[in-house]
Amino acid sequence: MKILTRLEENVLLVILKLEGNAYIVTIKTTLEKSFKKNISFGALYLSLKRLTRDKYLRTEIGEATSQKGGRAKKYYRLTREGVMKLNEIRSLQKKMWSDFDKLSEKILERG
Repeated sequence: MKILTRLEENVLLVILKLEGNAYIVTIKTTLEKSFKKNISFGALYLSLKRLTRDKYLRTEIGEATSQKGGRAKKYYRLTREGVMKLNEIRSLQKKMWSDFDKLSEKILERG
C-alpha cells in the first residue's frame, strides 16, 4: 500500500469537494480554511506533482483569462485511482479508530 501524507490525503479530498473548480488558488484557500494555518505554495505544488505522477490526479488546462494576465489555469481532477485511494485510506482509518472509545475510556477511568 502506497502511503500518502496527511496533506496529500486532504488535497485529494479538497479537489473532490471543489467539483471541477480545483486549481492551485482554490485548493490552497480551502485547505487553509480547514487547517486554520498557512500552507505554502511550494508544499502544495510538491503534493500536486506527486499525486499527479502517481495517477491519483489528472490535470486540464482551462481557457486563458484576462484576470490572470492571459494565462490559463491548470485544473486538477481525481482519477479513478484517486477515488480508490481515498476509499482505501478511509477503510484503514476506520479500522485503526474502531476500538478508540472503549480503550480510551479505560485510560480515562484510571486517571
